[in-house]
Amino acid sequence: MKDHPKWNFEEFTTFLLLYASNADLELSESEETEMKKRLDLKRYEKIKEEFDNSSDYEIIQTILSYKGIYFPTIDRTKELLELIKKQFFSDGEFSTLEQNAFRLLKKLL
Repeated sequence: MKDHPKWNFEEFTTFLLLYASNADLELSESEETEMKKRLDLKRYEKIKEEFDNSSDYEIIQTILSYKGIYFPTIDRTKELLELIKKQFFSDGEFSTLEQNAFRLLKKLL
């Protein structure tokens, strides 16, 4: 796993939403617009660069490393999963690839 700074909640969830948004191998404009609402442009670009330069394994390890910090309970995990689902639907569809990624994230979180 790459060394990365301790991210705050919004930075971590943006990284997670980037993973979700790329599940169908396509980052739509509407998906990116939703994520850019979470952070200022400079921080968004820094998180996106970290995401783009990470392997799938590193991304999963990063997600797991923050699980206990921001989503230690079932209720908090449900909130996160709802946020992810909303991101999947932001482009108007919930593709088969996105559904598979959602199932994976449910198991990880």
